[in-house]
Amino acid sequence: MKRFFTQYRAMLWQNLQVEWTNSERWLSPLLFSATMILLFAFSFGQVKQEFLPQLFIAATFLTAFFSLQIAFSRVLEPDMQDRVFEQLRTYPVSPSAWFLSKYTIVILLGILILIPTLFLSNLFLNETGAPLLSSGLFLIGLGSLLSLGALGVLLSTMMLRSNAKQILYPLIYFPLTTPVLLSAVESSRAILVDGKDLSYLLSSWLGLLVIFGIMYFTLCLLLFGELVKPE
Repeated sequence: MKRFFTQYRAMLWQNLQVEWTNSERWLSPLLFSATMILLFAFSFGQVKQEFLPQLFIAATFLTAFFSLQIAFSRVLEPDMQDRVFEQLRTYPVSPSAWFLSKYTIVILLGILILIPTLFLSNLFLNETGAPLLSSGLFLIGLGSLLSLGALGVLLSTMMLRSNAKQILYPLIYFPLTTPVLLSAVESSRAILVDGKDLSYLLSSWLGLLVIFGIMYFTLCLLLFGELVKPE
C-alpha cells in the first residue's frame, strides 16, 4: 500500500508540473467555454423568464460537455513525448496508481473548466437577477465530472495507437456519455424548474447519475490495467 501511494504521488506531481508549464492545455478549453456561452447569450437575446432555467441548463451542460471532451482527449499527450508511455509500461508501476494519477488530473482540469462555465452562464444568461446557481447544481456538475473523467482517461489510452483517433474518440465518447449528460440535465431541471431537492432526486435521475459514475469508474479502472500491460 505504501508503494502504491508513493507511485501515485510521484506520477501526480509530475503530471501537475506538466499541466502547469503547459497552460495552453487547460486555457484552450476554458476559452472555448467562454466563447460558447457568449454565443448562446447573443444568439437568444431576450428570453421569457419561465424559459431561462432551461436555457441556462442546456447552454451550461452543452458547453461544459464539449469543453471537457477537448481536455480529456489530450490527457495522455505528455506521455507520448520521448516514448514515456512505452517506458512506463515496462516499469513495475501499479496500473491503478497510474490511472488514479491521470484521473485526478482530469478531475482538477474539469473543475477548472466547470466552475467558470457555471459562473459565466449565470452572468450572461440570467437576466432576472435571481441566482440560478446552487450547491445542488455544483454537486450535480461534480458528479457528472467524476463519471466523464474516468471515460476520458480510458478512451485517451485506447486511442494512443489509433491513426484515426481524432475521429474515433468522439464517436465512442459521445454515446457513452449520453446517459450521464441526460441524468445531469434532468436532475438540474428538477432543481431549478420543479424545486426538488437532492434527497428526492437520489431515487430518480441523480441516483442514475451516481450509478453510472460508479460503473464507469470501476470498469475504466479495470480496463486501464489491461491496456497498459507490457507486450
